[in-house]
Amino acid sequence: MTTIRIVLKSSGSKNGRFPVMLRVSDRGDREYFSTGFTATEKEFDGSKNGGRFLQGRGVRPFQVTRKEEDGSTKVYSNKDANDKLAELEARANHILDQFNAERVNWGLEQFRDAYTNAPKRTLFSEFASDVIERVYLSAGRFKKATIARDALNSFARYDKGFAKRPFQDINERYIQDYIVFARKSGNSDNTIAIRLREIRRFYNIAVSEKVATREQYPFNDGRENGKAKIPKTIPTRTDQYLPMESMKTMANAQLDDYILDRTRHLFLFSFYCRGMNWKDMAQLTVDNFHPDLVIDPETKEVREVKMLQYQRSKTEGVFRIQITDNIQRELDWFAQNTPLCAPYVLPIISQPVPAEKLDEYLKQVRKRFNRSLKELAKVLKLPDSQRNLTIYSARHSFAMAMQNQDKPVEIISQALGHQSIETTKHYLEKFSTTRMAKETDIDLSM
Repeated sequence: MTTIRIVLKSSGSKNGRFPVMLRVSDRGDREYFSTGFTATEKEFDGSKNGGRFLQGRGVRPFQVTRKEEDGSTKVYSNKDANDKLAELEARANHILDQFNAERVNWGLEQFRDAYTNAPKRTLFSEFASDVIERVYLSAGRFKKATIARDALNSFARYDKGFAKRPFQDINERYIQDYIVFARKSGNSDNTIAIRLREIRRFYNIAVSEKVATREQYPFNDGRENGKAKIPKTIPTRTDQYLPMESMKTMANAQLDDYILDRTRHLFLFSFYCRGMNWKDMAQLTVDNFHPDLVIDPETKEVREVKMLQYQRSKTEGVFRIQITDNIQRELDWFAQNTPLCAPYVLPIISQPVPAEKLDEYLKQVRKRFNRSLKELAKVLKLPDSQRNLTIYSARHSFAMAMQNQDKPVEIISQALGHQSIETTKHYLEKFSTTRMAKETDIDLSM
């Protein structure tokens, strides 16, 4: 029978400190592997149920030094040192499990080769946090960092020991059990898929950097059977829009409720600005506005106009919109009726927010806005089918208004900022049910 145990080796004392070793016993033979730690007999519990540094009630916390695999030294608390010893034991047991699964007739010499040449058991959470710092945050990809952190937090709720899990533990069974847990917790498959794609991305980076191996890869990429499959996403209903009659109701409403009125004006501003998205609206400042010269298409005269220019957060393309009377009226309303946080021109960001926290801040403010927008739809007595509104509905409403006025698809595409007309055609197809019914309703009555 093979046993693995952490022991304090009685030989090799240096100033009363003995090497802490991982001992593998098999059929009467023993092999010792250095853990990098040393300990005194008073620091170490070598009893039958021990094999760890002393800790717990009645034990004053202390520190020990370890020689790391790369030759450097690191100071550990007694608790963290025990976590490291548990990690080394798990590494040894993982090798034995592999031998047994592959029916290998192994000996201690073969075990030594596997143990000393095994990839270091880097902690998954630790590696992922490092990727967030050096890949996402260093490049200013704060929204990506927020999504990635959400994925890690979700796994921490699933597994209290997640922070101490090496890559080898994040296997296909672990992923499948997480999916079951997440569904029981009320998460949709869309949410689960978003989080798992982040976990998969961390694993791919780890494999490319040789921190993890391809053999450990837990996800099914279309080539390997038996691996964990990320749930398929189901398109959510995001095609709500307001027809022109309802848009006119909103534009001409007189409201006593300040919050709802501010919500109405923000929705109208997005609509007039060709469905500008929430993040782009929030970050508009006085610097985004400047005068420009244009040629009047009817009189051919050159005149000066006010332009709005910004970089779309979604596509990073530069967008230019001429300030119409409708847009200016909304800007004037915000300036006269809402407290604005300089240098912003819209009442969305109400306080200074660090760049790394902006995405989460805007997400929370958008949630409150969308709830208010649904309440506004009730107050305006819009039909039930038009009450599931979000800020994105302004973009859909603008697109449908253009289509129902028979504007060329090329103009609609340019107005929406799409990179191809095919994208615009696909975009408009989602809203064409009513129009298709009208166009194909053939009256055969006499």
